[in-house]
Amino acid sequence: MTVLIAGGDSFTYGSELPSQDHAWANLLATRKGWNICNTARPAASNSSIRRNVMNAVNKYKDLDLFVAVMWSFPNRYEFRFAYDTGHIDSPWYSVNPWTYNDQNFADHFHNKDDEVLQAQQANRANAEATGISDFAKSYVENVAQTEYWELYTSWCEIVMLQNYLDNQDIPYRFLCVDNSLLESNCEIDTTLTTLRQSINWFAHNEGMYNWAKRTEQPFYTTHPRESAHVEWINMLYDRIV
Repeated sequence: MTVLIAGGDSFTYGSELPSQDHAWANLLATRKGWNICNTARPAASNSSIRRNVMNAVNKYKDLDLFVAVMWSFPNRYEFRFAYDTGHIDSPWYSVNPWTYNDQNFADHFHNKDDEVLQAQQANRANAEATGISDFAKSYVENVAQTEYWELYTSWCEIVMLQNYLDNQDIPYRFLCVDNSLLESNCEIDTTLTTLRQSINWFAHNEGMYNWAKRTEQPFYTTHPRESAHVEWINMLYDRIV
């Protein structure tokens, strides 16, 4: 039986859903009659997504595989720290703007949820206590200040995974969470052009998050509800498989 290896962040993991069975990747596997290995992690960067998918492919390389990846926001970065980060994938840790900014989490919520707010505050407190917050702030200020670095690092991860899967002769389809992975106002120079032309682009050119907002799908705090995952797969099923 085919094993679907799914990669992504919280949108693929199924954060806030009643169970992971309601997430788009699991719905796809059920519809196809496949087994699933869902490697997604909440708040995962594109580097983390690529790493986890490659590890899963290597683990199940003797089986019949299909890979479906929903790439995350490009302004997330993964690092391997030299100490215990207190994170589920320690010493690996994906940082994002919420790791170091003083912005109010609730300003980004579609619906109020005190439990989710407390979890986000706890994550930031852990990042501050372990020094990750200071590191992330310095990294963004000195390296990742512009969209250029966001696109460059994300597109490198996409090309790396794409080439790995091509070399293994494993079929795959790519999607994205947010349009910012495909669209940018920054200057596209030779380096970015070379990367972009190397990507076998996506099954859909609109991110799931953008699509859910545009079509007024119901939300929990920051994630679409289960009905949106069903509609998303119904819309893209033929393009994916």
